[in-house]
Amino acid sequence: MRRVVIDRAVVAAAPPRGDLPWDPQAVNHLLDRLELPDGFPFLIEDDGQLATVWATNQYLLAAWSQGAYTLKSLARFHSYHLWRLLRFLRARRAHQRAREAALPVEEWLATHPEPRVDLTDATAEDLVAYRDARRAEVRASSWNTELASVSGFYDWALAAHLIERSPIPRWGQRRRNTLAARERLVREPRFLTETQLRLFLERGLRCDGDPTPTANRERDYTYGLTLATMGLRREEAALLLDCEIPRTPDMPTAGVWPFTLVGKGSRPRTVFVTDTLADATDLYRRVERDKAVAAAQPRLRRLREERRLLLCDAIEHDADGKPVIKIGTRRIRAELLSDAQRKTAALITDRGTIEPLALFTSRLGTPVDLRRWNAVFDESRRRVHHLNNPDRPPQHLTVTPHVFRHTYAVRMLSALMRLGRRTAEDPYLLLANPVLTVMELLGHADVETTQKYLYAADRYTDELPEALRHISAATMGHTVAPTKDEKP
Repeated sequence: MRRVVIDRAVVAAAPPRGDLPWDPQAVNHLLDRLELPDGFPFLIEDDGQLATVWATNQYLLAAWSQGAYTLKSLARFHSYHLWRLLRFLRARRAHQRAREAALPVEEWLATHPEPRVDLTDATAEDLVAYRDARRAEVRASSWNTELASVSGFYDWALAAHLIERSPIPRWGQRRRNTLAARERLVREPRFLTETQLRLFLERGLRCDGDPTPTANRERDYTYGLTLATMGLRREEAALLLDCEIPRTPDMPTAGVWPFTLVGKGSRPRTVFVTDTLADATDLYRRVERDKAVAAAQPRLRRLREERRLLLCDAIEHDADGKPVIKIGTRRIRAELLSDAQRKTAALITDRGTIEPLALFTSRLGTPVDLRRWNAVFDESRRRVHHLNNPDRPPQHLTVTPHVFRHTYAVRMLSALMRLGRRTAEDPYLLLANPVLTVMELLGHADVETTQKYLYAADRYTDELPEALRHISAATMGHTVAPTKDEKP
């Protein structure tokens, strides 16, 4: 069994049944049928068989097609970790069968083929043995990174009904994964300074000063601003609905609009839109989104004819002003729409046009693919790197959407701490713990995950609107004018 990373040029140049144990024409046909790009990893037996590693390859295909990981991450990390575990499982089975036959394993293998088990054949005992073997070789942090790939496979296999029960051992009320190393890890957060963030937003994403700016500069800038001022995960921001970000005239006088978001682990949390973000979103709607949706009408009509759109009847609002989606006789709160529904939800307007509910749309009228957002940040990094500007991010820091989330956490915590110091002399003013507030804003489930600044304030606090508006305005280089509810 080997792990292969696709290189079509190598496959095409290979002599039939020569250097490779499979027919290059058949492989190329398979790659074309699956629309796999160069650099995609898969496992294959030494005799060219794929059936015995079917489940592992299906997982890699599903992860790539659904945008769970980048192609680079799949090739370098996930497929490698799974391949190494599979090799361990097969060697372990060979030793077990050799013991049953009362033979040395080398002698048993000389007369028997290697057991062709797949990852779905693993037991909890197998994984515990693998953990013990790997922990003798790698640090706790490296093992936990590897374990994330393994756990991801078994979570997928369980959801896909390929296994009846996950072999990952979990214990206790919180179903703790006992394979994970429990050593306390000290991680340095990767974040941008305020000037670095502003430079990346304006010169990298919005292409300010570039003679050939991208066609979606306002969309890309607004997406980055959303990450930087709301602390959302990449996919959470990518699948925001247009109705979830209010227009500027509809913003409350406090300058902050709260709404509920159901994110990772199906955990609801309250997130906040600031007036600065609402202004930028309005500009994106007028300048780019309306034109993109109009140009995408032919494709949207085809999707409607093929019944690939979730057609909604209306967008209503409850007593608190929160959006409710009407679908037939049902009324669903916006935050309860699944990711799949968010990708395909659309509304027929009074003019007869099809209006996608997604905020960030591509030229096809549907939400921007996660791989495209990765590419947008790659392009922005290169654009900023070539600037001779002292505020460009350091070379060792790869700026990704998740770095924007880290940046939000650090800046939000800093803003709350400054407000706390400023009001510390008032003995009657009780402030929420800034660390707990930031954890609630980010939607983390465990205090150990973000131990430096994370866990939850139980409720919306009076100092939160000012802190949110401060970091949002500072991102764009503005100062915050007091609202009528705030003291100047």
